[in-house]
Amino acid sequence: MQLKDSQFTIIHNELKSTPLLPWEMVKKLLWDLDKNLMEDIDCIAQECNWHFKYFIDGFSHFKNYSIVIADKDLTICAASSNIYDMTGYTAEEMVGNRPSILQGVDTNEDSKFLLKIAIDEEVPFHSRLVNYTKDGTSYGCEIHSFPIYDGTGNLSHFIAFESEYYA
Repeated sequence: MQLKDSQFTIIHNELKSTPLLPWEMVKKLLWDLDKNLMEDIDCIAQECNWHFKYFIDGFSHFKNYSIVIADKDLTICAASSNIYDMTGYTAEEMVGNRPSILQGVDTNEDSKFLLKIAIDEEVPFHSRLVNYTKDGTSYGCEIHSFPIYDGTGNLSHFIAFESEYYA
C-alpha cells in the first residue's frame, strides 16, 4: 500500500444564519447509531450541554464509518464498536487515549500539522492519512471531523467519522 501523501480539506458547512443546534435536535437525526455508542454520546452531550454549528447527520448513516468522540484536549471519550475492525483496538481500549495512538512513521507530517491547525482553530475538516493498527499494520484513514460546542458557544468536544480507504 502506497499512502505516503495525504489529503486535507476544510469543510465549509457552518450554520451562519441560525443559532447553534442543541443536542436534542441533532440527536434525532442520528437515530441509527449503535445503541451503546448513542448512550455514551447522549450522556456526554447532556453533561456538557452540546450545541452544533454544523450538520453532521449525513455521516452517521454510513455504516462503514467508525465514530470517535474526543474532548477539547483530544482525549478520546467514546468510540463506536466497529473501530476495532479498522484499528484492532476495542472502543474501550481507545477511551482515555489520544487519536495520535494510531499515527506512525508514515503518517504525513504536513497532514498532522494541518490537523493541529484545524483543531486549534475549531474548524471542521476532511483528511486522509496513514494510520496504524494495534499490530503495527498501516492503513489509509479518511476522517471527517467537527467541533462541538457547549451552550455558551465554547468548544466542548470533537466528533470524527472515520473509515478505511484504499489508494
